[in-house]
Amino acid sequence: MDGELVWKRDDFGKMDTRNAFGEGSSPTLEGNKVLVPWDHEGPSSLYALDCLTGKTIWQTKRDEPTNWCTPFVVENSGAKQVVMNGQTCIRGYELETGKELWRIAGKAQRPVTSAVAISDLVIVASGFRGSYGGAFRLGGRGNLKGTQNVVWSWEKNTPDLASPLLSGKLLYMHKAKSASLSCVNPLTGDAYYTAAKIPGLSTLYASPVAANGRVYITGRSGTTVVIKDGKKFEIISTNSLDEGVDATLAPVDNQLFIRGERHLFCIEDLN
Repeated sequence: MDGELVWKRDDFGKMDTRNAFGEGSSPTLEGNKVLVPWDHEGPSSLYALDCLTGKTIWQTKRDEPTNWCTPFVVENSGAKQVVMNGQTCIRGYELETGKELWRIAGKAQRPVTSAVAISDLVIVASGFRGSYGGAFRLGGRGNLKGTQNVVWSWEKNTPDLASPLLSGKLLYMHKAKSASLSCVNPLTGDAYYTAAKIPGLSTLYASPVAANGRVYITGRSGTTVVIKDGKKFEIISTNSLDEGVDATLAPVDNQLFIRGERHLFCIEDLN
């Protein structure tokens, strides 16, 4: 690889984000498509680009202000959907065409979190200036409000910055500014515990991750609290770095990669 430019796109226009925070969504690669979210204070859209040429395959307009969520692709009944969080609405789109399949009104501002899926459900939550989370059947169509396609919903203790973590049949959600954690049955919405205070942490930006029967929760201070991946809130250990961490940890085999303010760390289990 010699780094030769194959294609680029700079014709989407100027992105005018809320409070000039800038971009925060990531593109999603799925098959031959690159999904590019373009939610801002101007005309918003979701684009599907050809990953080999950069040409637009489809563009779907979105009546959304600034959002920082990343497109989530999930398959249901042999067809793939793109699920997008949103301030106006949470929506599901047909991957092949960009056609909107379903929607449900949002109840929080400037969503950052991305979705997770289990069985035939997709779970989406957000919690800034409002609080809402729910599990929605991917087979639903049109406006899901008041239908059986809304399997469960929450209006408290939902994540405002970090995406929820689905580990097996446990769903974890934490609040950024209160450093509290909830654990929920993702199929029913029943809580195993709610708003458990995480000792040693105050503000959380990184999403929780799970590996080897443990859940890792990292605060902006650089401290990581390790808890048991289970229905009870049990702390295993607390570990600190000498610099702040905002990025989500990346577990690979027996190693854990942490991107701090100034360094990239690799923590390895030698046992």
